[in-house]
Amino acid sequence: MKKIKKSVWLPAIITVYFIGMMCWFGPELIRTQQTSRFVTVAAIEIVVIVVLYFFLKKREEIK
Repeated sequence: MKKIKKSVWLPAIITVYFIGMMCWFGPELIRTQQTSRFVTVAAIEIVVIVVLYFFLKKREEIK
């Protein structure tokens, strides 16, 4: 069985967490007219996940 690389499973877990939090808190933020906060947090989270993916991928290549 092929081992799943850390550069794949860790960002995937964080993405699932991110989607869950957006589904849980998103409707409340939108209802209270805080859409800019919702979009800002979502954008920052996506950037962090992408940077983490490339950082871990580069680290695996070095090993």
